[in-house]
Order: sequence, then C-alpha cells, then structure tokens
Amino acid sequence: MKKKIILLISVLAAAFSAVSCQDFLTKTPETNLSPDTFFSSKAELDLWANRFYSRNFNTAESLAELTADDIVGATSLEGIQKGTRNPSSTWSSDTWAPLRDINYMLENNRCKDASVKNMYDGVAYFFRALYYYKKVRVYGDMPWYDHVIGSGDTQDLKKPRDPRGYVMLKCMEDLDKAYELLPEKWSSSPVYHVSKDAALALKARIALFEGTFRKYHAGTPYVPQDEQTFGDVTISSEYFLREAADAAGKLLGKRSLYKGNTLGLAKKAVDASYREYFILEDAESDETILSRRYSVDILVRHGIQFDFKSKQMSATTRLVNHYLQKDGTPIQERAGWETLSYKDAFTDRDPRMAQTLHGPSYKAIDGTAHEELAFNRTFNGYRVIKYISDSSHETATTSTTDYPLFRYAEVLLNYAEAKAELGELTDADVAATIDVIRARVGMPAMGTVPTTVDPLMEAYYPNAEGTQKAAILEVRRERTVELIAEGFRQWDLLRWGEGKWLTPKSVGGFGGCYFDSLGEFDMDGDGKMDILLYEGEKPATSVKATNQIELGKTLTLSEGDHGFLTCYASEDYDWVEGRDYLWPIPVSERSVTGGALTQNPGWNDGYDSSSNE
Repeated sequence: MKKKIILLISVLAAAFSAVSCQDFLTKTPETNLSPDTFFSSKAELDLWANRFYSRNFNTAESLAELTADDIVGATSLEGIQKGTRNPSSTWSSDTWAPLRDINYMLENNRCKDASVKNMYDGVAYFFRALYYYKKVRVYGDMPWYDHVIGSGDTQDLKKPRDPRGYVMLKCMEDLDKAYELLPEKWSSSPVYHVSKDAALALKARIALFEGTFRKYHAGTPYVPQDEQTFGDVTISSEYFLREAADAAGKLLGKRSLYKGNTLGLAKKAVDASYREYFILEDAESDETILSRRYSVDILVRHGIQFDFKSKQMSATTRLVNHYLQKDGTPIQERAGWETLSYKDAFTDRDPRMAQTLHGPSYKAIDGTAHEELAFNRTFNGYRVIKYISDSSHETATTSTTDYPLFRYAEVLLNYAEAKAELGELTDADVAATIDVIRARVGMPAMGTVPTTVDPLMEAYYPNAEGTQKAAILEVRRERTVELIAEGFRQWDLLRWGEGKWLTPKSVGGFGGCYFDSLGEFDMDGDGKMDILLYEGEKPATSVKATNQIELGKTLTLSEGDHGFLTCYASEDYDWVEGRDYLWPIPVSERSVTGGALTQNPGWNDGYDSSSNE
C-alpha cells in the first residue's frame, strides 16, 4: 500500500484536490492573485511549481510506448516512421505556456525565506532547461526567452530563432544554477521532487544529446558549423561531451542499482531484479533519481499494461540481436544464430532478455505456472513484458506502479558513452559503469575497453566513428538493451545520425520470431502446438484461436514461405537525410511571426513572408 501523502506532482488537478478546504479559505483567490500577493510562502510556491511536473514531463505511456526500430506496436507507427509529419500541423495551444509559468515564477518569487526562495528558483531553472531541451531536439534552433513576454512586446513575439548551440548552452547554465540551488533531498517524498542529483542527470542527458548530435551532424544543414562562440564560451561537440561526462561523473559511485527479489519472480535476484524494478508500486530511492508517482490515493494512474496488450507491443529481431550470450560473447558466435527459433533465441542469453521479453519460461507476476505466449498480446512473437505487473493493472488506466524518469543506470551509460565518444574511456570507467550494470543481472564484466569492432553492431550503426569506435558500439549495445521502452531509442538514433533505421522500409519491415516454414509450431518445447501460420484456407488445427495467424494481410514471413514474422513490410517511406532529423516548423507559427521563424532544412511549406507586408 502506498503511503498517503499530499504530493502534487502528476497533474495540476491532483494538486488542487490534495489541498484542504481550510487552505482554500485562507488563500487569496486565484482571480485576485498578483505578484505582490503570491509567491510569498513555500505553500504558494509549491502549488505553482507542481504544474511544472505535469506540463514538462512526458506521461509514462508516451515514454514506454515510443516506437522505433527496437519496439513497435501492431496498430501504429510514429509519424517520423511513416513520413506523415508536415508543416501544416500546428503546435498545441500551450506550447509556450509552460515556459511562461516558469519565467513568471522566477521573476516574481519574493519569498522572504531565502532557503525556500532558492529551492524553488532551482526547480524553475531545472524545468526551463528541460523545456528547451525537448524543443531543440524536435525543432533545432529555437528563440530563447528568459523572461515573461508582454502581449504588446512585438519585438520579442517576432524574435528570430536562436542557434541550437546557444540555447543548449543556456540550458547548461540553467542546470548549473539548479544544481547550486536545489537540495540534496527534499524533506518529504524526495524521489518525486527534482534535486541536485536530478539536475546532474538532466545535464548529462542534454549535453550528451547535443554533443553527439553535433558530432554526427557537423557540416550538415542541421549543424552547419560545430564550433561557435557565444560570449566568452566556445561550444562544440567536444564541449558538450565533456559537460556530459563531468555531470554524470559527479554521480558515479554515489548511488546503486536495485537488486531486489521481493516478488519472487525467479529463484535468484539476478534473474528477477531488472524486471521487478519496473513494476514496483513505490519507487525505490537508490537507483531512482526522480520518479513519476502513480497511486490510487491521489487518483492518478497510467495505462501502460493495458496499452502494451491492446497495441501488441513487440520487440524486433534487431533488438534481440543486441543481447549478448550469457558468457558475454555476441550472438553471432553461435552456429545458426540468424535463424534461431523462439525457444533457442532465449537460451543462454543475457538475463535481461527474459526479464524484458516473454520467453519460453515466462511466469506472470501473480501466477506460478508458465504463461503461454498469446498472439493477441504480441504480433511477432517477441512480446514486451517490461512494466507488466499483475492482472489488476490489466484494464485501461488502472496501473499504479511508479515510473522512473531518471535512474542511475542511464547516468552510468551516459558517462560511458560521453567518454567513449571523446576517445577517453578507460578500464576504470568501464568498471564503474558498464560492469556495474551487467553485474546486476549476473553478466560477465566487460573488464577492459573494447578494441575489436563487432561487425553486427557496425552494420547496425554504420555512422559510428572515433578513436574508440569499438567501445562506442559496445556502449550503444548496452544502452539499447538496458533502456528499451523508456523513450530513448528514437532520439538516440536521431542524434547518432542513424535515423533511417526508424523506417520499416530500411529494414524490410520489422521482424520478430523466425519460422522455417508455414504450419504449426511448438514454440516453447512443451510438446503442445502453440502457433499456426497459414495462407489461404485455414487447415484443421488444435492451436487456440488467438495464435492462428493468416499471413499476407498484416503479417508476412520475410522470405515468403519462411523467415521472420514481419509487420509493416509494405511501408514504403524513404528516409530523407537532409530533412527528417528535425520536425517542420508549423506554417501557422511562421505566419504569426511574419516569417521570423524560418523553416527547417528540406521542408517546403509554401509560405511567403511578403504576403504579411
């Protein structure tokens, strides 16, 4: 049972429902609020700041269900994967509202208690950096505003876009301020409030994104020049990578990964702790730096488990091939690795594979018997079971498991990647990062900095480059399997210059389990036929109805009468390198600013600024 606390983090409505009637009677009505009467106490600052969490953090569903080349649903793809983004779309009505709220509080925070004032200023600086990071990774250059804009301020309202490097530099400055002002821990419910550690984690995330984006897009229309000077600071890909390593480095050894086995999902913690971490009702506080809270007590729940079932969220063969064998060697070292059956694919693999995907020995959290694979929960055989709790979470918006927004494992990976991209990863760095992550699941340590390039990883990431290319590829492997379904993969491919792998056409459709023919198959080796694949007239079968798959409609086999069970094979969108790494600026916004907001490279919206003259 979750502790009952008045925590205003998930939605503003929940915030107001948690305030007592007496509190409302003793507060100045919102209709009469002014900077002179508000922001004078911790309670008022808290009430205002709590909207930052819901407006600036993505929902648990949107993060867990973001499709890419590693995880897809049978019902939909992202617009970036189908080529349906276009300049006629509009920004949501509150695009700038979250930023205004942040700047408004910074300008009007007059709390006389200096410690309280500083703490909430720190919160605001944190969220301003987060706000702009999310905008830059979508649109690139963005106008930077660090103050509230008046309705008559024409100059600011029609301000041109600032270079992305300048905006990201300002984010670094904001996060330095946030780190200085935020507490180590809040006095109550610290895991649900931004803190010094959260500021470092966000700084590492943002700096790594910008550092690698600049490295892999330098000299393109997205980043015409890597080095730029703003004031007395010269930025570059190296500058941001060092910022990332420095921020993440401050957290190394300060926290630990979750290694519990309280639910008894397996006999040994190494076979359970990774899976269990993501279905904890209450976020633990060692690995979790910041969590989104879900609880019956505050009437806030999510629907990941329901959505994973209804969308049949499935992993791809591409992801499965990232998992090492249990002895730490790549799967290519196993004979016949390219055509392994479902059962064989799970045999002697990194334990995270069976803790992330429904394997032959999968047991539901509230059952002791093996649960058979059902194809109404997966479309290709590799069902994603990360975040899947007991049956009480099965229906729409009933899940109350907390959702980690920042966790220590990501920080370790960010540090290792930044150092490898700089060509400065050491054996000690490997021991402090990758080996810590692998130890949780009982995998062999990497031990030393890799020097031999894995050909499969090189094929998956052909643009990777650097003096430590082998290490870069191995860190990407580790990141892919550790952070699956946490909202990172799409953005990782974009910053690495590997965007084309988001489109089904680039990989011939998203494949899953391998089948050597049509017919019936005993997938888990229990002597019972689990699936029927057929074309045309359905043969007589004892296979349950949900697992009778007619090919040629939604699903196909990659080689016609055999191969990988594939979805979206008919998608024909070709990735456009000089355009698709950024979203188009909505033409409506360009028109409002009289063309001051220029369009992103490659997008033709037909707008003529002279028509506004």
